[in-house]
Amino acid sequence: MKTSKKFRVPLRVIQTMTILLFTSSCELFNGEVPWSGKDPKKKQITYYGPKVTLGDGNARTFITINKEGVPVSMGITLSEKALLNLPTAHDGHDGPVSLENVLQLPVQAEITPFKFATLDWNPSGHEPIGVFDLPHFDCHFYMISNEERLTIMPLAPDVMDPEIPLAKYLPEIYVQTPGRVPNMGVHWIDPTGHEFNGGTFDRTFIYGTYKEKVAFMEPMVTMDYLKSKPEKVDPILLPEAYQIDGFYPSKYEVKYYPHKKEYQIKLSEFSLKIADQ
Repeated sequence: MKTSKKFRVPLRVIQTMTILLFTSSCELFNGEVPWSGKDPKKKQITYYGPKVTLGDGNARTFITINKEGVPVSMGITLSEKALLNLPTAHDGHDGPVSLENVLQLPVQAEITPFKFATLDWNPSGHEPIGVFDLPHFDCHFYMISNEERLTIMPLAPDVMDPEIPLAKYLPEIYVQTPGRVPNMGVHWIDPTGHEFNGGTFDRTFIYGTYKEKVAFMEPMVTMDYLKSKPEKVDPILLPEAYQIDGFYPSKYEVKYYPHKKEYQIKLSEFSLKIADQ
């Protein structure tokens, strides 16, 4: 986004932030909030989406918002038992196995560009072979509707999709991968990532597109990395411009919380971005 232009926040963004600020401030000090957890010391509230069964446990989305109405973090929680008894690569299927869960976001996440999330378990990984073929989770945070996502058709794995967003809407160093995954989109990778430079894949951050839209942001995390109970924060490489108004993250985190007995794969360090079109 060019800083030489006059910065104007659209009225609908101001209205949304004002309503959220008012309700958040009241809820922090007046009674219980359904499907939420309060932290009065930090003056912030965490709102949760519905749980889905995963393994012997569950997964759900969340967003934590401070008293000023700004997101602190947003992501997916996995209970400790969610990593147990997941489908394996040999559960009677031909080819790679992938288990997808569609996760509803709390309504408070409307101040971000994200509409819903999916959590995909890949017990034998996926392409490219030798890089991402390890058991891992894909966490897609979509900026298109689920209805639109389900219309995405595949493209041959050796063909580059010509329908892509303008370069300014993706991080400068990210590169397009060939093909288009059905019900998902085109994937863009960071070629400087350690998994492409002699290191072993444990976590990485992907962008996804569909036609001229940036469709999703995606942390990918291996099972082994989660089981190591990390406390890692990594930067997200950001684009020059944005297509949708909202609060966007600049970091992603993979952490284990022993007092909650849960793992969190989350986006953090949000700031407001205004679409340039």
